[in-house]
Amino acid sequence: MKRHIIFASVASLLSFQVYALEQKDLEWLLMLNKCEKCDLSQAELKGIDLDQANLSGAILRKVNFNESSLRQATLKEASLVGADLRKVDLSGANLSNANLTGTNLRRANLTGADLSGAKLSNANLTGADLSSANLTGSDLLGAELIGAKMENANIQGAILKNANLSMANLVRSNLTEADLSNANLVGAKLIDTDLTRAILRNANLSRKQLCRVKTTLGIINPDCTDQ
Repeated sequence: MKRHIIFASVASLLSFQVYALEQKDLEWLLMLNKCEKCDLSQAELKGIDLDQANLSGAILRKVNFNESSLRQATLKEASLVGADLRKVDLSGANLSNANLTGTNLRRANLTGADLSGAKLSNANLTGADLSSANLTGSDLLGAELIGAKMENANIQGAILKNANLSMANLVRSNLTEADLSNANLVGAKLIDTDLTRAILRNANLSRKQLCRVKTTLGIINPDCTDQ
């Protein structure tokens, strides 16, 4: 019985210490606008101004960033698994090699963001703005990109297998060597898009959607007018 009481006391103390460390990390972030490699899992950061914050390597699992501003923030190699990033402004942010698996990024602003090598499998990017974003080598397996704006985006070598890109804007985007097998591209806008060496096996896509699109077989519909 005595041993159980001791164990319970130790567990309670450890729990308090972990909480204290997380609270310290949160206070450090709010004071200095940086918290590299810290653990802020499940923190409530809704509507906060974190422009240019340095959160590289931070553990941000299930953090609520809803409607926050993280313009030009550094989130390189950060873990954002299951985080709520709806309507967040991440324009110009560095998210290279970040883990965004299952993250909610509906209507997020990711214009000009660096997402190279990022893990975005099963992420929800419905209505997100990824114009001019760098998505080279990113993993978007099964991601929801319905109506996403991806104009001028560099998506070279990205994995978009089973992704839903219906109604997405892919005008002038670079999809060379991207894996789009089984992807849904119904209603997607592909004008001056580069699909050279892209894998399109079983993709839901019609030839009439392609306008001056570069492929390994040459330019498809070279004389079309912008739709």
